[in-house]
Amino acid sequence: MELWTGLYLVSFINMARCLLESSYTVHLNKLSFDKAQNYCKPGGFLTNIPNKKEMDKILKTIWDTNSKTNKSFWIGLKIDKGVCVQTHLPLQGFYWTVDNSTQSDVKIWKAQPTTTCSTLRCGLLSVEYSDSGAKSNGSEDVSCKQEHPFICKRNVKLVCPRPEILGQHDMIEPLNDPYTRQIVCQSGARFNLTCSKDLVWTLVGDKNVDISQLCLECKRGYRRDASGNCVDVDECKESNTCQEQCLNTEGSYKCICSHNDDGICNGSANSNINRGKPVLTQPTSLPDVVRMNETVVHTDESVGDISNIIVPVIIALLIFIVLLVIVAAIVKGCLRRRSNKQARRKAEAVALNGSSSMEKVNEKEET
Repeated sequence: MELWTGLYLVSFINMARCLLESSYTVHLNKLSFDKAQNYCKPGGFLTNIPNKKEMDKILKTIWDTNSKTNKSFWIGLKIDKGVCVQTHLPLQGFYWTVDNSTQSDVKIWKAQPTTTCSTLRCGLLSVEYSDSGAKSNGSEDVSCKQEHPFICKRNVKLVCPRPEILGQHDMIEPLNDPYTRQIVCQSGARFNLTCSKDLVWTLVGDKNVDISQLCLECKRGYRRDASGNCVDVDECKESNTCQEQCLNTEGSYKCICSHNDDGICNGSANSNINRGKPVLTQPTSLPDVVRMNETVVHTDESVGDISNIIVPVIIALLIFIVLLVIVAAIVKGCLRRRSNKQARRKAEAVALNGSSSMEKVNEKEET
C-alpha cells in the first residue's frame, strides 16, 4: 500500500512540474505595452521575472532569436497613474501585471525609476550581447505608448477546441496540423476551417461566417455556396425545366407557355407541378416570342402549399362553433329569466288576492 502511495505521489509531482514549466517567446514586431499584452493572449502574458532561473531562460530565448539589434523588450512591469515610486520596495512601487505581485529575487532596475506620480509608466528589459549570449542590463521605465519588441510567457500548450458544427457531417483533421479542419457535410459540400491565435475557428476565405450553420440544410430552392451562405438555385440554368420559356424566381421558378388552356406546358420536365394555376391574360413583361394579343399566357408555379386552404377553413369552423355556443347560452339565459318572472308573478298574485286573483292572472297570460 505504501509503495503505491509513493508512486502516486511521484507521478503527481512530475505532473505538477510539467504544468508549471514555462516557455517564452520573443516577438520582434514593435507594439505599445497594451497591444503587446493583448498579443500574448490567450494563455499567455507579458513575462514577469520572479527569480534568476527565469531570467536565464528569458535571456537564452532572446539569444536564440538570432537578432542582436533589439536591446529593449516590454515585460509585464507597470505602475499606475497616481502611484508614486517607493524606493523601499523591491519593485519600487511597480507591479507584475500577471498577478499584481510586487516581489522579485533579482535586481530589476538599471537605474532609479522616474520619480513622478502623474503618469502611467511601464517597464522594459534592457539587454546587451556578447559572443556567448545575451546579458541583462536591468529594467528601465518609459511611457506605455512607446512601441517595442516584447516577451510573452506561457505555462501550458494551447490547444484549439473542437469546432461546433450543427447537422450531419464528417470532420477531417490533417496529420501534424491541429489548427486546420475540413468539414464534409451530408450534402457533399466541403469547407476548410482554420484556428486563430485566439482559439477561434473560422471559415477559410470568410471569417464572418457562422461555422456552426455550415451543414444545416437551406430551405427549398436554396443551397449553400462556398462561403456557407444560402443562395437561390437557378433551376432554369441547371436543368431543362420547362418546355418553352423558363423564368427563375427567388427560391423557385415559372414555366411560361404560349398554348394549352390548362396552363401546363406539354412535354415540360415539370409538367405535373401545380396544375390548374390562374391564367395571366395581361402579362407586363414577357419574352418577345409570347404575343399578348394573339394568345393567353399561363404560368406554372413550382411550389404549392395546401395549408393555405386548410388552415383558414379550420379557423372559420372554430369561430362558427364558438358563436353557436354563445348564442345557445344567451337563449337559455333568456328562457330561464322569463320562467322565473312568471313564477314570481303567480306567487305575488296568490299572496295578495287569493285564488281568484290567481285565475285572473292566468286568464291575462292566456290572452
